[in-house]
Amino acid sequence: MRIGSPVNKSKGFTLVEVLVAVAILGLVAAGSLRLMIISTKALSEVEETRELLNEARKIQLDFMTDETKPTSGTEGNYRWDVKEGSWPVLGDQWEVQYKELKVESGNNTIVLYMSN
Repeated sequence: MRIGSPVNKSKGFTLVEVLVAVAILGLVAAGSLRLMIISTKALSEVEETRELLNEARKIQLDFMTDETKPTSGTEGNYRWDVKEGSWPVLGDQWEVQYKELKVESGNNTIVLYMSN
């Protein structure tokens, strides 16, 4: 090595560059993990709602085919209640008669309307 000659620098990344890359990678990983947690929670809520809707449809079918079914009750984790009502049409000339089926499970509620 001669005196006064430029020092041969090795080719590679500096410590600062590596730390910046690791920090960026950590932020991306944290964001991805958060997105995955939110997606999993949303999927479970959709599945609960779908199960509640399926059960409400079964109860609705029972009411349409079995006139002796009681107007309220419990089946498994589901509570249901049926109320009769009417809605005026064209002022007071006609009334539409209906049954309101309310099915609850935990904090979720679905209301279905059936004609009489």
